[in-house]
Amino acid sequence: MTCEVMRVQKDASNPARQAVEIPDEMIRACEALCHMLDSSVRGPGHSEPRYVISVASRMVGIEAHRLRHYERLGFVCPGRSGGNTRLYSQEDIDYLRCVGTLMNDLGLNSAGVQFALALMKRMEDLQREVAGMSSRLVRLEHRRRGVNGAAGPDVEE
Repeated sequence: MTCEVMRVQKDASNPARQAVEIPDEMIRACEALCHMLDSSVRGPGHSEPRYVISVASRMVGIEAHRLRHYERLGFVCPGRSGGNTRLYSQEDIDYLRCVGTLMNDLGLNSAGVQFALALMKRMEDLQREVAGMSSRLVRLEHRRRGVNGAAGPDVEE
């Protein structure tokens, strides 16, 4: 997932377009969220459950009861051991850090977090879809050039 936070400049030719000042802490929070959710930096075993709740709470920087609360809200669904102990993956940790950033740094409530996470998931899905379409387009263009190259130079229509 790529992320760019843009600042809107005031357009003197269009009085309806007002300058929007985005606070620096919001820009940093958005960039951190994008980095946390960037699937290209995930290594193998990223989704393997391995951290017990006490370790996960230290890693995320919140209390264990808050992790259980986030689980009840549906923000995360940790794995379970044979003895029914919660086990969090690195992916869960990143996701929980994202939830913390949305709540603590950006001031969203739980409904806002659910909405923001759904939008970010949809954006990531659409980016994957666009990347797939782009690669198909490149393949088709190579195929078209190969067919035209065999028949002779391209002819303007």
